[in-house]
Amino acid sequence: MKNPLLVVLLGALSLTGFGQERYLEEVFTNADITIEKDVVYGINVNPLLNTSLLDPAYVGANAAQIIAEKDSLQNWIATNPANIPLAFFYPYSVDSSTILKVTQLKMDVYRPSASADTLAERPVVIYIHTGNFLPPVVNGSYGGSKEDSSAAELCKQWAKRGFVAIAPNYRLGWNPLAVGPPGLVVRRATLLNAVYRAIHDVQYCVKGTRYAAANFGNPYGVDVDNIAMYGAGSGGYVALAYSTLDKQAETALDKFVFGGNSVIQPSIVGDVEGNGGLINLYTDNGMSHDVDISVNAGGALGDISWMEAGDGPFVSFHSPYDNFAPFDTGIVIVPTTGDDVVDVNGPNTFIAKANGLGLNDAYAGDYPEDPFTDRARSFYGRSMENSPIININDPIDIPSTGMEGLFSLVVRDGNNDIEQNGTPWEWWSKSDLDALGAYLESLGLGPFDEDAIHANALLTNPNQSRAQGLTYIDTIMGYSIPRMVKTMQIGNWESVDVDELYIGREDLLAYPNPAQDALQLKVNNPSTQIEAISMYDLAGRQVYQNASPTASVITIPTADLNAGIYLVKVQLVKGKQLTTKVVITD
Repeated sequence: MKNPLLVVLLGALSLTGFGQERYLEEVFTNADITIEKDVVYGINVNPLLNTSLLDPAYVGANAAQIIAEKDSLQNWIATNPANIPLAFFYPYSVDSSTILKVTQLKMDVYRPSASADTLAERPVVIYIHTGNFLPPVVNGSYGGSKEDSSAAELCKQWAKRGFVAIAPNYRLGWNPLAVGPPGLVVRRATLLNAVYRAIHDVQYCVKGTRYAAANFGNPYGVDVDNIAMYGAGSGGYVALAYSTLDKQAETALDKFVFGGNSVIQPSIVGDVEGNGGLINLYTDNGMSHDVDISVNAGGALGDISWMEAGDGPFVSFHSPYDNFAPFDTGIVIVPTTGDDVVDVNGPNTFIAKANGLGLNDAYAGDYPEDPFTDRARSFYGRSMENSPIININDPIDIPSTGMEGLFSLVVRDGNNDIEQNGTPWEWWSKSDLDALGAYLESLGLGPFDEDAIHANALLTNPNQSRAQGLTYIDTIMGYSIPRMVKTMQIGNWESVDVDELYIGREDLLAYPNPAQDALQLKVNNPSTQIEAISMYDLAGRQVYQNASPTASVITIPTADLNAGIYLVKVQLVKGKQLTTKVVITD
């Protein structure tokens, strides 16, 4: 259990200026942020370089050679990765002398620079990108990597709030175009294995980050005890499975079993901890891959039975009108062909279960009181009509209670709902899409119809732009960050449930600050009525109370108080509360 006294003190001392709350608000500028690109965090088998590795029968038939190659590769990785022969990096179509083909897994690290920030350790947000588990353009889309515009923007904003943001790429590859009677089996098996590999990669990234902190001087200045996970689109599937899929038996549900065998075979791809398997090179470094909170923007949970007590908490952003990932319980479909893949559970189902298990209890009641939470709660108890056919229910009835943590992305025109795209926080450049397509074609891939890819993307995000994306990212930050802060107990987490940081706020002014003999309080709204004032030291002891203030400016005598940091709470009419920190000097 964290020491709340120490956490509040550190949070108070880490502010860069009066009125700015580290983590909850941006306290650094772009100039204060350091970005380290393409840091190698692992090496593992890449099935895109030898697609036959997606077939368990092929792996079994070549097990002897695969075992020999795996032993050599793990030895090189442990001693000197630079010694790995180039043949292992070439596609099988170019060099068939090896069966296993490997790739370097890379991550981008965003953090406040040492010159701008004096904290030695900072909480971490792991960003998992979208992309349908295929490379950009190949996936029929404009993006799908840690380089996406929205990915870079989110990571920069977390860093400017004082977090370390880590955006790893992960291995891709599955067969969405399999047809005929066996097609469903192939689509489901290869997609689920793609998700499974991605989980292993992100696990290894998290464990490697902890290992570097423990053994190599903590090069990125991370707080290994406070790690949040955020998954966008396809990354949402990864983030949700990452936090819930913790037993091998959970990969052998009926919908994952064909011909008596699960489509996930740990003897080939490794266990749920990322260890073992013929075509998996990761080894256990002794570190935990646990995270504190899972946030998804799009995507869905592979199966509701995976969620158990102790898994949470969970925060979910999702449009009831997402055409590819169900908001309710429904079917994942292939975006390019419309074919079914597997039934999954959207946030209307899994957030309800998370609340039923008590995983999101910290977010219930009056927590926090701000416009973002009010907006989320305004859709609880609503029926969303004309939902996409991928959902089993129409209309989708959002429960009126027990849904804390769900933010439904719905645009309204008067009293009418407008069907809104599933990923309004994303944007792209047509010229960049054209350039990337041309580059891939120069490598012998394709051909690609960039105009068609662009037009198809606009069907589900017709108003895509940087301005729209930033608006939705502002909502994502405003709703998720307070919940990260309270979950991890970082910064001013004890007073995060008050309306002091958001749009439409009523500021509580305290001056002078620091104060010596007396402190004056004023709510920066002349029409606001104050019902009560109280003041506490960091041990939680009340040192001042005024149950019936009569003036608009209140004076608190402080000459007899010990020097230190105090919390002042002001109760307003209708139960609203404002809080601020003050410093008392001798």
